[in-house]
Amino acid sequence: KVGASIDWLPISETYPEDRIILEFKGLKRRVRVGTGAIAPDGWILQESQWWEWPYYYGSDPALSDHRIRRKMRLSLDESALTWGIETEDGSFDDYVVDVPAGLPFDQGLVVFKTHAYTPEKDGNVDTYTFHWDNIRFDGPVVGKYKTWAANDVVYLQANGNRPIGDSETVIITIPSGENPVNPILFGQVDSPLQGQVLLSINGGPQISVSPYDYESNDCYSTGWKSFRLVLDPSTLVVGDNTFEWTIGPRPGCVVSWAWNGFSVKFLQIQGDDGVSGFWS
Repeated sequence: KVGASIDWLPISETYPEDRIILEFKGLKRRVRVGTGAIAPDGWILQESQWWEWPYYYGSDPALSDHRIRRKMRLSLDESALTWGIETEDGSFDDYVVDVPAGLPFDQGLVVFKTHAYTPEKDGNVDTYTFHWDNIRFDGPVVGKYKTWAANDVVYLQANGNRPIGDSETVIITIPSGENPVNPILFGQVDSPLQGQVLLSINGGPQISVSPYDYESNDCYSTGWKSFRLVLDPSTLVVGDNTFEWTIGPRPGCVVSWAWNGFSVKFLQIQGDDGVSGFWS
């Protein structure tokens, strides 16, 4: 998903069903683990420290000097999580959280994110500063990962209904010598209606693209929703690939005030950057 966050925030998407969320907010560590359903459902663990960092390390110079950087270290095993923060003397203060039900997956996507909603209004502009730097991973090697992005966004919306059948085309170029394996089409679609987001790749038959989930009645959504579509490698070519998007028929399950039309952004082919590909 793109820009996913806490379910009660005014953001289009919440975290996926299987998730491990680490929050460092107000100088306090919080760990949450969920599986099987998106928030507010599916939580199997929600733990937080009792006190903020100054309670334990009140004389830490990093609390007032934002130029000081401290390492964070995260260790995972099947049923526990350890989140360490470097102290002034170089040792680590470890916050250990047991997960009796076990972690919900053994491979995942790591996302680093800073959420600062109107910090000036909230009065926290001088509280802390994040520096994302020198990120290291010592887990198993799972292969390289690469993306090939579209040359533009798709805009098939208006202040009202767009006509059924309107279409727009974007291009994704795969350079010669680059070999994506197990290609996936990923992107976000705005205000999708069930069955109305149609896609043809390189002149092939139209297919219906659906987001991970719809907000209302399993029929439509009013915000941006991510989608993931497994691609048949034979539909792709070296060079320019044409993705034609068309507004399909209106579903009967949708409410009358929902307009026909949609937009698509962040469109990209994702794949393993292997030594052999679909044209080898």
